[in-house]
Amino acid sequence: MDWINLVALLVMLLGLVGVYWLTHKANRHIDSSEAKMASLELVIKNLLSKHRAAEKELQELHVANASLVQELERQAEQVEQAFIRSAQIESQDPDSKLYTRAVKLVELGADLEEVMRECELPKAEAELLLSLRNKMKGQAS
Repeated sequence: MDWINLVALLVMLLGLVGVYWLTHKANRHIDSSEAKMASLELVIKNLLSKHRAAEKELQELHVANASLVQELERQAEQVEQAFIRSAQIESQDPDSKLYTRAVKLVELGADLEEVMRECELPKAEAELLLSLRNKMKGQAS
């Protein structure tokens, strides 16, 4: 019976060593998991911080964009008013109608005689319009 007790003792000792080894392995796995978890928590905190900063910047851009839209609307209104005033002035001044027509003729390629005849302009004024057109064409190319 001594052999049976000795074998039982040996089996029990091996079982205890096995349990110790498994416990030790489980503890190392838990430690590793906790370290990974702490690392992930740090990454999440950094991402949340960056997200908040991006949200704040986006809000600032939204406010700036709204301000720019208002400014553009104001400027568009001013341009529209300027066009209306210009049209009113042109419609009230008969001479400006002739000059407007002369400019259009020049843009369409009319020669000096045609501009003088159609718009009743003196030769010097018609030459000036043609000269300006030629200068503008030279700068555009």
